[in-house]
Amino acid sequence: MRIFQYLLLLSAFFTQQTLADLQSDVERIVSNASLNKGHASIHIIDTETNAPLASINSSKMMIPASNQKLLTTGSALHVLGPSFHFETKLIKDGKNVHIVGDGDPTFGDMELYPELEGTSERAFLGRVLDEWVNAIKQSGSSSIDTLFINDSIFDQNFIHPTWPADQINNWYCAQVAGVNYHLNVIHFYPSPVNGTRASLGTYSPAIEWLTINNRTSSKTGKKDKSSFWVARLPNSNEMTARGNVKATHKEPVKVAFHDPPMVFAQSLASRLRKHGITVKDVKRTRNTPIGDVIFVKRTPLQLALMRANVDSHNMYAEALIKRIAAATGVQGSFEEGSEIVERSVAQRIGHANPLTVADGSGMSRKNQLTTQALCQWLASFDIEEPAGEMLLDSLATPGEGTLRNRFKTFDIDGVQVHAKSGYLNGVSTLSGYITFEHRAPIAFSIFVNGVKGTVKGAKNMHEALVLATIHSFN
Repeated sequence: MRIFQYLLLLSAFFTQQTLADLQSDVERIVSNASLNKGHASIHIIDTETNAPLASINSSKMMIPASNQKLLTTGSALHVLGPSFHFETKLIKDGKNVHIVGDGDPTFGDMELYPELEGTSERAFLGRVLDEWVNAIKQSGSSSIDTLFINDSIFDQNFIHPTWPADQINNWYCAQVAGVNYHLNVIHFYPSPVNGTRASLGTYSPAIEWLTINNRTSSKTGKKDKSSFWVARLPNSNEMTARGNVKATHKEPVKVAFHDPPMVFAQSLASRLRKHGITVKDVKRTRNTPIGDVIFVKRTPLQLALMRANVDSHNMYAEALIKRIAAATGVQGSFEEGSEIVERSVAQRIGHANPLTVADGSGMSRKNQLTTQALCQWLASFDIEEPAGEMLLDSLATPGEGTLRNRFKTFDIDGVQVHAKSGYLNGVSTLSGYITFEHRAPIAFSIFVNGVKGTVKGAKNMHEALVLATIHSFN
Protein backbone atom coordinates (compact mmCIF):
# COMPACT_ATOMS: atom_id res chain seq x y z
CA MET A 1 0.00 0.00 0.00
CA ARG A 2 2.83 2.36 0.87
CA ILE A 3 4.54 1.63 -2.46
CA PHE A 4 1.31 2.43 -4.31
CA GLN A 5 0.92 5.70 -2.43
CA TYR A 6 4.56 6.53 -3.12
CA LEU A 7 4.06 5.94 -6.85
CA LEU A 8 1.00 8.20 -6.87
CA LEU A 9 2.93 10.94 -5.14
CA LEU A 10 5.85 10.49 -7.53
CA SER A 11 3.52 10.66 -10.55
CA ALA A 12 1.86 13.81 -9.20
CA PHE A 13 5.28 15.39 -8.62
CA PHE A 14 6.44 14.75 -12.18
CA THR A 15 3.11 15.98 -13.57
CA GLN A 16 3.39 19.23 -11.65
CA GLN A 17 7.00 19.58 -12.74
CA THR A 18 6.01 19.03 -16.40
CA LEU A 19 3.29 21.70 -16.14
CA ALA A 20 5.70 24.15 -14.53
CA ASP A 21 8.28 23.51 -17.23
CA LEU A 22 5.72 23.92 -20.03
CA GLN A 23 4.39 27.19 -18.60
CA SER A 24 7.98 28.42 -18.33
CA ASP A 25 8.72 27.36 -21.92
CA VAL A 26 5.57 29.07 -23.20
CA GLU A 27 6.44 32.32 -21.43
CA ARG A 28 10.00 32.20 -22.79
CA ILE A 29 8.87 31.53 -26.37
CA VAL A 30 6.34 34.37 -26.27
CA SER A 31 8.82 36.84 -24.78
CA ASN A 32 11.37 36.01 -27.48
CA ALA A 33 8.91 36.11 -30.39
CA SER A 34 9.05 38.87 -33.01
CA LEU A 35 5.38 39.90 -32.97
CA ASN A 36 5.80 43.39 -34.45
CA LYS A 37 3.90 45.08 -31.58
CA GLY A 38 1.31 42.29 -31.58
CA HIS A 39 -0.04 40.83 -28.36
CA ALA A 40 -0.55 37.11 -27.76
CA SER A 41 -3.11 34.95 -25.99
CA ILE A 42 -2.40 31.26 -25.40
CA HIS A 43 -4.31 28.44 -23.74
CA ILE A 44 -3.33 24.76 -23.71
CA ILE A 45 -5.39 22.09 -21.97
CA ASP A 46 -5.54 18.34 -21.46
CA THR A 47 -8.80 17.19 -23.09
CA GLU A 48 -9.10 14.26 -20.67
CA THR A 49 -9.29 16.43 -17.55
CA ASN A 50 -9.90 19.93 -19.01
CA ALA A 51 -7.01 20.98 -16.79
CA PRO A 52 -4.96 23.92 -18.13
CA LEU A 53 -1.39 23.00 -19.03
CA ALA A 54 -0.21 26.52 -19.86
CA SER A 55 -1.91 29.87 -20.24
CA ILE A 56 -1.12 33.50 -21.09
CA ASN A 57 -3.83 36.19 -21.37
CA SER A 58 -6.30 33.39 -22.10
CA SER A 59 -9.37 35.33 -20.92
CA LYS A 60 -8.69 38.30 -23.20
CA MET A 61 -11.27 38.81 -25.98
CA MET A 62 -9.53 38.84 -29.36
CA ILE A 63 -10.23 38.53 -33.09
CA PRO A 64 -9.99 34.84 -34.08
CA ALA A 65 -9.87 35.30 -37.89
CA SER A 66 -10.49 31.90 -39.52
CA ASN A 67 -10.26 30.11 -36.18
CA GLN A 68 -13.91 31.20 -36.04
CA LYS A 69 -14.56 28.25 -38.38
CA LEU A 70 -13.87 25.89 -35.47
CA LEU A 71 -16.95 27.27 -33.74
CA THR A 72 -18.99 27.11 -36.95
CA THR A 73 -18.08 23.56 -37.93
CA GLY A 74 -18.36 22.32 -34.36
CA SER A 75 -21.80 23.93 -34.10
CA ALA A 76 -22.84 22.24 -37.34
CA LEU A 77 -21.95 18.89 -35.77
CA HIS A 78 -23.68 19.86 -32.52
CA VAL A 79 -26.91 21.02 -34.21
CA LEU A 80 -27.15 18.97 -37.40
CA GLY A 81 -25.32 15.83 -36.24
CA PRO A 82 -22.52 13.94 -38.01
CA SER A 83 -24.95 11.94 -40.17
CA PHE A 84 -26.54 15.06 -41.70
CA HIS A 85 -26.81 15.36 -45.49
CA PHE A 86 -27.74 18.41 -47.54
CA GLU A 87 -30.68 17.48 -49.76
CA THR A 88 -31.40 19.62 -52.81
CA LYS A 89 -34.51 18.50 -54.70
CA LEU A 90 -35.98 18.68 -58.18
CA ILE A 91 -39.78 18.63 -58.04
CA LYS A 92 -41.95 18.30 -61.13
CA ASP A 93 -45.28 20.11 -60.96
CA GLY A 94 -47.10 19.59 -64.25
CA LYS A 95 -45.25 21.61 -66.91
CA ASN A 96 -43.11 23.33 -64.28
CA VAL A 97 -39.97 22.15 -62.52
CA HIS A 98 -38.79 23.45 -59.13
CA ILE A 99 -35.23 23.46 -57.78
CA VAL A 100 -35.57 23.48 -53.99
CA GLY A 101 -32.31 24.45 -52.34
CA ASP A 102 -30.89 23.23 -49.04
CA GLY A 103 -27.85 25.51 -48.75
CA ASP A 104 -25.43 22.93 -50.17
CA PRO A 105 -22.09 24.70 -50.90
CA THR A 106 -20.58 21.87 -52.98
CA PHE A 107 -22.24 22.16 -56.43
CA GLY A 108 -19.64 22.66 -59.11
CA ASP A 109 -16.66 22.55 -56.74
CA MET A 110 -13.98 20.82 -58.79
CA GLU A 111 -11.66 20.50 -55.78
CA LEU A 112 -13.93 17.72 -54.54
CA TYR A 113 -13.04 15.62 -57.60
CA PRO A 114 -9.22 15.26 -57.67
CA GLU A 115 -9.59 12.31 -60.03
CA LEU A 116 -10.75 14.78 -62.72
CA GLU A 117 -7.49 16.73 -62.71
CA GLY A 118 -6.78 17.76 -66.28
CA THR A 119 -10.45 17.94 -67.19
CA SER A 120 -11.51 21.41 -68.33
CA GLU A 121 -13.73 23.30 -65.91
CA ARG A 122 -16.43 23.73 -68.52
CA ALA A 123 -16.48 19.99 -69.25
CA PHE A 124 -16.67 19.28 -65.52
CA LEU A 125 -19.53 21.72 -64.98
CA GLY A 126 -21.35 20.19 -67.94
CA ARG A 127 -21.16 16.81 -66.21
CA VAL A 128 -22.47 18.36 -62.98
CA LEU A 129 -25.47 19.85 -64.75
CA ASP A 130 -26.14 16.71 -66.79
CA GLU A 131 -27.00 14.86 -63.59
CA TRP A 132 -29.93 17.25 -63.24
CA VAL A 133 -30.74 17.23 -66.96
CA ASN A 134 -30.95 13.44 -67.03
CA ALA A 135 -33.37 13.41 -64.10
CA ILE A 136 -35.65 15.82 -65.95
CA LYS A 137 -35.37 13.77 -69.13
CA GLN A 138 -36.22 10.58 -67.29
CA SER A 139 -39.32 12.25 -65.84
CA GLY A 140 -40.66 12.54 -69.37
CA SER A 141 -40.32 16.31 -69.71
CA SER A 142 -39.47 17.64 -73.16
CA SER A 143 -40.72 21.17 -72.46
CA ILE A 144 -40.77 23.23 -69.27
CA ASP A 145 -43.00 26.26 -68.89
CA THR A 146 -41.12 27.68 -65.90
CA LEU A 147 -37.99 26.47 -64.18
CA PHE A 148 -38.42 27.78 -60.65
CA ILE A 149 -35.55 28.29 -58.24
CA ASN A 150 -36.48 28.16 -54.56
CA ASP A 151 -33.65 29.38 -52.32
CA SER A 152 -35.91 30.34 -49.42
CA ILE A 153 -34.09 28.13 -46.93
CA PHE A 154 -31.71 31.12 -46.60
CA ASP A 155 -32.38 34.83 -46.75
CA GLN A 156 -31.09 36.90 -49.65
CA ASN A 157 -28.51 38.84 -47.67
CA PHE A 158 -25.76 37.21 -49.70
CA ILE A 159 -22.84 39.02 -48.06
CA HIS A 160 -22.20 39.99 -44.46
CA PRO A 161 -22.52 43.74 -43.76
CA THR A 162 -19.19 43.88 -41.91
CA TRP A 163 -17.10 42.34 -44.67
CA PRO A 164 -14.70 44.83 -46.30
CA ALA A 165 -16.69 46.66 -48.99
CA ASP A 166 -13.68 46.94 -51.30
CA GLN A 167 -13.16 43.16 -51.33
CA ILE A 168 -16.66 41.73 -51.93
CA ASN A 169 -15.80 40.81 -55.54
CA ASN A 170 -12.95 38.58 -54.35
CA TRP A 171 -13.44 34.81 -54.07
CA TYR A 172 -12.99 34.82 -50.30
CA CYS A 173 -15.99 37.17 -50.00
CA ALA A 174 -18.15 35.13 -52.38
CA GLN A 175 -21.87 35.35 -51.78
CA VAL A 176 -23.66 32.58 -49.87
CA ALA A 177 -27.17 31.45 -50.76
CA GLY A 178 -29.75 28.69 -50.52
CA VAL A 179 -28.40 27.34 -53.82
CA ASN A 180 -24.69 27.75 -54.61
CA TYR A 181 -22.71 27.02 -57.77
CA HIS A 182 -18.99 26.81 -58.62
CA LEU A 183 -18.10 28.36 -55.25
CA ASN A 184 -20.11 31.38 -56.46
CA VAL A 185 -17.19 32.69 -58.50
CA ILE A 186 -16.21 32.96 -62.16
CA HIS A 187 -12.74 31.82 -63.18
CA PHE A 188 -11.00 33.90 -65.87
CA TYR A 189 -7.94 32.71 -67.78
CA PRO A 190 -6.95 35.77 -69.86
CA SER A 191 -4.19 35.77 -72.47
CA PRO A 192 -2.53 38.58 -74.47
CA VAL A 193 -3.48 39.27 -78.08
CA ASN A 194 -0.83 41.22 -79.97
CA GLY A 195 -1.90 44.77 -80.77
CA THR A 196 -5.38 44.67 -79.26
CA ARG A 197 -7.32 43.87 -76.11
CA ALA A 198 -6.54 40.67 -74.25
CA SER A 199 -8.62 37.56 -74.72
CA LEU A 200 -10.70 36.74 -71.64
CA GLY A 201 -10.22 33.04 -72.32
CA THR A 202 -12.64 30.20 -71.70
CA TYR A 203 -14.04 31.50 -68.47
CA SER A 204 -16.09 29.23 -66.23
CA PRO A 205 -18.97 28.84 -65.66
CA ALA A 206 -19.96 29.53 -69.27
CA ILE A 207 -22.62 32.14 -68.50
CA GLU A 208 -23.82 33.21 -71.94
CA TRP A 209 -26.10 35.93 -70.59
CA LEU A 210 -23.29 37.59 -68.63
CA THR A 211 -22.30 41.11 -69.68
CA ILE A 212 -18.52 41.48 -69.73
CA ASN A 213 -16.94 44.70 -70.97
CA ASN A 214 -13.35 44.25 -72.09
CA ARG A 215 -11.13 47.22 -71.25
CA THR A 216 -7.86 45.33 -71.08
CA SER A 217 -4.53 45.75 -72.84
CA SER A 218 -1.98 43.21 -74.13
CA LYS A 219 1.42 44.80 -73.59
CA THR A 220 4.10 42.12 -73.41
CA GLY A 221 7.33 44.16 -73.32
CA LYS A 222 10.08 43.62 -70.79
CA LYS A 223 8.98 46.58 -68.71
CA ASP A 224 5.28 45.69 -68.85
CA LYS A 225 3.54 44.01 -65.96
CA SER A 226 0.41 41.92 -65.56
CA SER A 227 -2.38 43.78 -63.78
CA PHE A 228 -5.58 42.04 -64.90
CA TRP A 229 -8.62 42.46 -62.69
CA VAL A 230 -12.40 42.43 -63.03
CA ALA A 231 -14.85 44.92 -61.55
CA ARG A 232 -18.51 44.05 -60.97
CA LEU A 233 -21.29 46.55 -60.43
CA PRO A 234 -23.09 46.09 -57.08
CA ASN A 235 -26.14 43.80 -57.13
CA SER A 236 -25.59 42.83 -60.76
CA ASN A 237 -23.49 40.57 -62.94
CA GLU A 238 -22.31 43.32 -65.26
CA MET A 239 -18.53 43.05 -65.20
CA THR A 240 -15.65 45.01 -66.68
CA ALA A 241 -12.25 43.43 -67.27
CA ARG A 242 -9.40 45.90 -66.82
CA GLY A 243 -5.63 46.01 -66.58
CA ASN A 244 -2.85 44.53 -68.65
CA VAL A 245 -2.35 40.89 -69.58
CA LYS A 246 1.32 40.19 -70.21
CA ALA A 247 1.14 36.38 -70.40
CA THR A 248 -1.51 33.68 -70.39
CA HIS A 249 -2.84 33.06 -66.90
CA LYS A 250 -2.41 29.43 -65.89
CA GLU A 251 -4.13 30.00 -62.57
CA PRO A 252 -7.62 31.54 -62.61
CA VAL A 253 -8.49 35.07 -61.66
CA LYS A 254 -11.51 34.49 -59.41
CA VAL A 255 -14.38 36.96 -59.33
CA ALA A 256 -17.45 36.58 -57.13
CA PHE A 257 -20.71 36.76 -59.03
CA HIS A 258 -24.13 38.01 -57.89
CA ASP A 259 -27.23 35.98 -56.99
CA PRO A 260 -25.91 32.38 -57.09
CA PRO A 261 -29.36 30.72 -57.15
CA MET A 262 -30.36 32.51 -60.35
CA VAL A 263 -26.95 31.80 -61.90
CA PHE A 264 -27.43 28.10 -61.21
CA ALA A 265 -31.01 28.09 -62.52
CA GLN A 266 -30.04 29.94 -65.70
CA SER A 267 -27.08 27.60 -66.19
CA LEU A 268 -29.33 24.56 -65.84
CA ALA A 269 -31.87 26.08 -68.23
CA SER A 270 -29.13 26.68 -70.79
CA ARG A 271 -27.91 23.09 -70.44
CA LEU A 272 -31.47 21.75 -70.80
CA ARG A 273 -31.93 23.70 -74.04
CA LYS A 274 -28.70 22.23 -75.42
CA HIS A 275 -30.17 18.81 -74.73
CA GLY A 276 -33.31 19.68 -76.64
CA ILE A 277 -35.57 20.48 -73.69
CA THR A 278 -37.41 23.76 -74.06
CA VAL A 279 -37.37 26.10 -71.06
CA LYS A 280 -39.68 29.06 -71.56
CA ASP A 281 -38.90 30.99 -68.39
CA VAL A 282 -36.74 30.98 -65.25
CA LYS A 283 -38.08 32.54 -62.05
CA ARG A 284 -37.40 32.68 -58.34
CA THR A 285 -40.14 31.47 -56.01
CA ARG A 286 -40.56 31.05 -52.28
CA ASN A 287 -43.68 28.95 -52.54
CA THR A 288 -43.52 25.31 -51.46
CA PRO A 289 -44.08 23.22 -54.60
CA ILE A 290 -46.62 20.41 -54.80
CA GLY A 291 -45.54 17.65 -57.13
CA ASP A 292 -43.30 14.64 -57.64
CA VAL A 293 -39.71 14.57 -56.44
CA ILE A 294 -37.73 13.47 -59.49
CA PHE A 295 -34.19 13.96 -58.17
CA VAL A 296 -32.44 14.46 -54.83
CA LYS A 297 -28.84 15.60 -54.61
CA ARG A 298 -27.49 14.42 -51.24
CA THR A 299 -24.17 15.71 -49.91
CA PRO A 300 -22.67 14.56 -46.59
CA LEU A 301 -21.85 17.18 -43.99
CA GLN A 302 -18.28 15.88 -43.81
CA LEU A 303 -17.45 17.30 -47.26
CA ALA A 304 -18.47 20.79 -46.16
CA LEU A 305 -16.51 20.49 -42.90
CA MET A 306 -13.36 19.43 -44.76
CA ARG A 307 -13.47 22.34 -47.20
CA ALA A 308 -14.30 24.82 -44.43
CA ASN A 309 -11.40 23.73 -42.20
CA VAL A 310 -8.66 22.04 -44.23
CA ASP A 311 -8.87 24.64 -47.03
CA SER A 312 -10.40 27.44 -44.92
CA HIS A 313 -13.03 28.13 -47.57
CA ASN A 314 -15.21 30.99 -46.36
CA MET A 315 -18.30 30.28 -48.44
CA TYR A 316 -18.55 26.78 -46.97
CA ALA A 317 -18.43 28.14 -43.44
CA GLU A 318 -21.08 30.76 -44.18
CA ALA A 319 -23.34 28.12 -45.74
CA LEU A 320 -22.98 26.09 -42.55
CA ILE A 321 -23.81 28.95 -40.19
CA LYS A 322 -26.97 29.74 -42.16
CA ARG A 323 -27.89 26.05 -42.41
CA ILE A 324 -27.77 25.50 -38.66
CA ALA A 325 -30.18 28.41 -38.29
CA ALA A 326 -32.52 26.86 -40.86
CA ALA A 327 -32.39 23.59 -38.90
CA THR A 328 -34.14 25.32 -36.00
CA GLY A 329 -37.12 26.28 -38.16
CA VAL A 330 -36.19 29.84 -39.06
CA GLN A 331 -34.86 31.19 -42.34
CA GLY A 332 -31.11 30.84 -42.52
CA SER A 333 -29.34 34.15 -41.91
CA PHE A 334 -26.05 35.42 -40.55
CA GLU A 335 -27.82 36.84 -37.48
CA GLU A 336 -29.82 33.72 -36.62
CA GLY A 337 -26.86 31.45 -37.29
CA SER A 338 -24.60 33.54 -35.06
CA GLU A 339 -27.09 33.26 -32.21
CA ILE A 340 -27.21 29.48 -32.61
CA VAL A 341 -23.40 29.25 -32.50
CA GLU A 342 -23.35 31.29 -29.29
CA ARG A 343 -26.09 29.07 -27.87
CA SER A 344 -24.20 25.90 -28.88
CA VAL A 345 -21.05 27.11 -27.15
CA ALA A 346 -23.03 27.86 -23.98
CA GLN A 347 -24.65 24.41 -24.07
CA ARG A 348 -21.31 22.64 -24.36
CA ILE A 349 -19.02 24.67 -22.12
CA GLY A 350 -21.33 26.93 -20.09
CA HIS A 351 -22.23 30.61 -20.09
CA ALA A 352 -19.10 31.79 -18.28
CA ASN A 353 -17.12 32.23 -21.49
CA PRO A 354 -17.89 35.52 -23.27
CA LEU A 355 -17.84 35.60 -27.06
CA THR A 356 -19.28 37.57 -29.95
CA VAL A 357 -20.17 35.73 -33.15
CA ALA A 358 -20.68 37.86 -36.27
CA ASP A 359 -20.21 35.42 -39.15
CA GLY A 360 -19.23 31.83 -39.84
CA SER A 361 -15.90 32.23 -41.59
CA GLY A 362 -14.03 34.76 -39.46
CA MET A 363 -13.87 37.39 -42.24
CA SER A 364 -15.63 39.84 -39.94
CA ARG A 365 -13.48 41.68 -37.44
CA LYS A 366 -16.55 41.86 -35.19
CA ASN A 367 -15.96 38.26 -34.05
CA GLN A 368 -14.51 38.20 -30.52
CA LEU A 369 -13.34 35.11 -28.68
CA THR A 370 -10.93 33.96 -25.96
CA THR A 371 -8.38 31.20 -26.36
CA GLN A 372 -9.65 29.68 -23.13
CA ALA A 373 -13.18 29.34 -24.56
CA LEU A 374 -11.92 27.92 -27.85
CA CYS A 375 -9.79 25.33 -26.05
CA GLN A 376 -12.72 24.27 -23.88
CA TRP A 377 -14.92 24.09 -27.00
CA LEU A 378 -12.43 21.74 -28.69
CA ALA A 379 -12.13 19.64 -25.54
CA SER A 380 -15.92 19.25 -25.40
CA PHE A 381 -15.74 16.99 -28.47
CA ASP A 382 -14.63 13.42 -27.74
CA ILE A 383 -12.58 12.34 -30.76
CA GLU A 384 -13.54 8.73 -30.05
CA GLU A 385 -17.18 9.60 -30.82
CA PRO A 386 -18.57 10.34 -34.34
CA ALA A 387 -18.92 14.13 -33.95
CA GLY A 388 -15.48 14.56 -32.40
CA GLU A 389 -13.86 12.23 -34.89
CA MET A 390 -15.42 14.15 -37.79
CA LEU A 391 -14.27 17.50 -36.38
CA LEU A 392 -10.73 16.19 -35.93
CA ASP A 393 -10.67 14.73 -39.45
CA SER A 394 -11.80 18.07 -40.90
CA LEU A 395 -8.63 19.80 -39.68
CA ALA A 396 -5.45 20.15 -41.70
CA THR A 397 -2.28 18.30 -40.74
CA PRO A 398 1.23 19.52 -41.64
CA GLY A 399 1.73 19.53 -45.40
CA GLU A 400 -1.92 19.82 -46.43
CA GLY A 401 -4.50 22.56 -46.88
CA THR A 402 -3.65 25.78 -45.09
CA LEU A 403 -0.82 23.96 -43.28
CA ARG A 404 0.90 22.91 -46.51
CA ASN A 405 3.79 25.26 -45.75
CA ARG A 406 3.70 24.96 -41.96
CA PHE A 407 5.62 22.60 -39.62
CA LYS A 408 7.90 21.69 -42.52
CA THR A 409 10.29 19.61 -40.40
CA PHE A 410 7.57 17.99 -38.28
CA ASP A 411 8.11 14.22 -38.07
CA ILE A 412 7.46 12.73 -34.63
CA ASP A 413 6.41 9.10 -34.34
CA GLY A 414 3.04 8.60 -32.69
CA VAL A 415 2.19 12.30 -32.64
CA GLN A 416 0.15 14.43 -35.04
CA VAL A 417 -0.95 18.05 -35.20
CA HIS A 418 -4.49 18.80 -36.43
CA ALA A 419 -5.03 22.54 -36.66
CA LYS A 420 -6.88 25.49 -38.14
CA SER A 421 -4.89 28.57 -39.08
CA GLY A 422 -6.30 32.06 -39.33
CA TYR A 423 -5.22 35.33 -40.88
CA LEU A 424 -6.56 38.86 -41.23
CA ASN A 425 -4.59 42.06 -41.47
CA GLY A 426 -2.75 42.28 -38.12
CA VAL A 427 -4.16 38.94 -36.93
CA SER A 428 -2.55 35.48 -36.94
CA THR A 429 -4.08 32.49 -35.14
CA LEU A 430 -3.66 28.75 -34.83
CA SER A 431 -5.82 26.34 -32.82
CA GLY A 432 -6.48 22.63 -32.78
CA TYR A 433 -5.41 19.32 -31.30
CA ILE A 434 -2.20 17.43 -30.70
CA THR A 435 -2.94 13.70 -30.78
CA PHE A 436 -0.79 10.96 -29.27
CA GLU A 437 -0.90 7.19 -29.63
CA HIS A 438 -0.97 6.52 -25.87
CA ARG A 439 -2.67 9.52 -24.23
CA ALA A 440 -5.66 11.82 -24.63
CA PRO A 441 -5.29 14.73 -27.07
CA ILE A 442 -4.11 18.17 -26.03
CA ALA A 443 -6.14 21.15 -27.24
CA PHE A 444 -4.36 24.42 -27.91
CA SER A 445 -5.33 27.90 -29.04
CA ILE A 446 -2.92 30.69 -29.95
CA PHE A 447 -4.10 34.16 -31.01
CA VAL A 448 -1.97 37.13 -31.98
CA ASN A 449 -3.67 40.47 -32.62
CA GLY A 450 -2.39 43.96 -33.32
CA VAL A 451 0.56 42.98 -35.53
CA LYS A 452 2.08 45.88 -37.44
CA GLY A 453 3.52 44.43 -40.62
CA THR A 454 4.45 40.82 -41.29
CA VAL A 455 2.97 37.99 -39.20
CA LYS A 456 5.92 35.68 -39.91
CA GLY A 457 7.14 36.00 -36.33
CA ALA A 458 3.68 35.10 -35.02
CA LYS A 459 3.58 31.98 -37.21
CA ASN A 460 7.03 30.94 -36.00
CA MET A 461 5.82 31.38 -32.42
CA HIS A 462 2.75 29.21 -33.14
CA GLU A 463 4.93 26.34 -34.25
CA ALA A 464 7.44 26.73 -31.43
CA LEU A 465 4.64 26.59 -28.85
CA VAL A 466 3.11 23.47 -30.39
CA LEU A 467 6.48 21.71 -30.54
CA ALA A 468 7.28 22.68 -26.95
CA THR A 469 3.96 21.19 -25.85
CA ILE A 470 4.66 17.97 -27.72
CA HIS A 471 8.12 17.61 -26.22
CA SER A 472 6.68 18.05 -22.72
CA PHE A 473 4.56 14.91 -23.14
CA ASN A 474 6.51 12.79 -25.60
